[in-house]
Amino acid sequence: MKNVDESMRKPGRVKCKYCPQTYANDSRSNGTSTMKGHVTLQCRKSPIYIGSKRQRQLSFEPSEKGGNLVAIAFENKTSKLACARMVVHDELSFSFVENEGFREFMRVTQPEF
Repeated sequence: MKNVDESMRKPGRVKCKYCPQTYANDSRSNGTSTMKGHVTLQCRKSPIYIGSKRQRQLSFEPSEKGGNLVAIAFENKTSKLACARMVVHDELSFSFVENEGFREFMRVTQPEF
């Protein structure tokens, strides 16, 4: 963030380095959480932009007639239930999900798991 007027004095408002958005920036009355929220959740040009955690992603769901695009969102409870079903259906040992290989696989495919 830069001062709106490009000066080095204590800023009253600051401007994002990546877009024209400005925010009040007095650490005593405004805090810095608005700037952090902006660069991580709102400013798409920011290198640390992560977007909304609730945003859905498009996924291809195959079917006999070709398939459909569906919007899915990660849900921890649903993922754990699917993992338990996999262990039971494939007759895996319960310790399978504690192995480093499985943990690495889940870190790559779904970091929120």
